Amino acid sequence: MDTEKEKISIKILTQGFYPDFVATGELMYELALKLVESNMFEVSIITTQPSFVKKESLPKRETINGIDINRLFSFKFDKNQLKGKVFNSFSFFFSVMHHLNFSKKVDWLLIPTSPPLLPLLGAYTKILKGQKYIFLMHDVYPEIAAKLGYIKKDGIIYKMWDILTGFALKKADKIIVLSDDMKDGLLKWLPVLDETQIDVIHNWANENLMKIIPTEENPFLDQFKLRDKFIVEYSGNIGQLHEFDTLLHSAKALQNEKDILFLFIGEGAKKHCIKEYIENNNLDNIMILPYQKREDLAYSLGMADIHVLSLQEQYNHLAAPSKLYGILASGKPVIFIGSQKCYIARILEKNHCGFQVDINDSEKLIHIIKEIKNNTGLFNELSQNSRKTFEENYTLKKATNNYYKFLYNKHFVDENQSVKTHIEQPDLSFTGVRKSNMP
Repeated sequence: MDTEKEKISIKILTQGFYPDFVATGELMYELALKLVESNMFEVSIITTQPSFVKKESLPKRETINGIDINRLFSFKFDKNQLKGKVFNSFSFFFSVMHHLNFSKKVDWLLIPTSPPLLPLLGAYTKILKGQKYIFLMHDVYPEIAAKLGYIKKDGIIYKMWDILTGFALKKADKIIVLSDDMKDGLLKWLPVLDETQIDVIHNWANENLMKIIPTEENPFLDQFKLRDKFIVEYSGNIGQLHEFDTLLHSAKALQNEKDILFLFIGEGAKKHCIKEYIENNNLDNIMILPYQKREDLAYSLGMADIHVLSLQEQYNHLAAPSKLYGILASGKPVIFIGSQKCYIARILEKNHCGFQVDINDSEKLIHIIKEIKNNTGLFNELSQNSRKTFEENYTLKKATNNYYKFLYNKHFVDENQSVKTHIEQPDLSFTGVRKSNMP
């Protein structure tokens, strides 16, 4: 585009943002950065002070890489406690509401479900000043809150929350969900929605960050003394939506296989359960590490010989774990512990990059781990297919191009007009190799 005035203005509301390493914040930062780099968009961020990184308060207003960031007040209670989360979220909600009351209209408000009530402000500003907004559904509330036991499904809080969320969805100019399962679940919940109103845009991994690290070049294996181990790795949020008993029972059954190590990297509400299981069963074949630096993600994910992720069946239509895309980008076999009906299982089966295991079927999980470990040909085939699946479907470039086309075409051009960007295509050739000391 030729002039600044022709650029599309986008304001993103998100409680977590750079330099925080919370998943939603990182995704929104990468998206905002690419929107700015395209030279088609002006991007502003409404956020608050970081809560995960240990830093002094950052400036209330600053511009980073062309992104205008406005950090509003919110409480900073313990985010690991439910009361702390609630107070933090509500204080941010009302700070954003106050900001929107006195700010100018933009072409688009983009509002993810973090915190969960935030999309209500889209409906509020649409009624107040005719502001267009996009409901970016990362999680489906209040259903998740009810399933986690935070609220009662037949209670007044659930009913009111359900009505308000439905209202925000109906008022939205567009809805973005992260999987076909989420779209199906949304249409069953609110059949009055127009299917054409809903776009499926998967999350992504950054192909410039997530390079394949050949085993012999990965210093993390030496740092954590794991070079002679066959590593079954779970990396990411160790949260309530995920299931770990199947994996832990498999680790217990394989404790005499001294070259197999189960590695957990991350934080979350269920981390203490894993520690308790290790202590109660006196296991020495499980290692737990904290989150690693974002710039080291390729190395931490690259330690694995097999990646494991899980999702409890009742959340298939409610959430889409973003860890899947980094796992695929690492170019390693994937095992999904969850329902065969889940979209993750379909992705693995369609692209032959991994396997699905039912929850509580530790016997099958053990069999698959041993099969991949002892079959170099199968390992290499699954690994290459993982990276290929990532390159063809889930790169940052592909995801942001979907956002470009949607945001740009919906506003200014015919649907058939192509969108030019300034993003170069990186070299994504597969260079992974099997550990030389493995069979």
